Amino acid sequence: MAKSKKISFEASLENLEELVKDLEAGDISLETLLDKYTQAVLLSKTCLDQLNQTEAAIDKMVQENKGEIQESILNIEGE
Repeated sequence: MAKSKKISFEASLENLEELVKDLEAGDISLETLLDKYTQAVLLSKTCLDQLNQTEAAIDKMVQENKGEIQESILNIEGE
């Protein structure tokens, strides 16, 4: 899986779910299993990184506004 283009969280999660289905089916060769597992681990890390970035941005907004609700544009890297 090339890292030349960032994909959205939703697309990453959808791809991850598809890989998990393939792995759970169990009707693939060992080589294919290893390849799909490697892809799944990378996608899992990508999703977790995106979630952590979003959580940090939200935490920062809450701290800056002392818990008060204020409308703001959320700039997430890669989107």
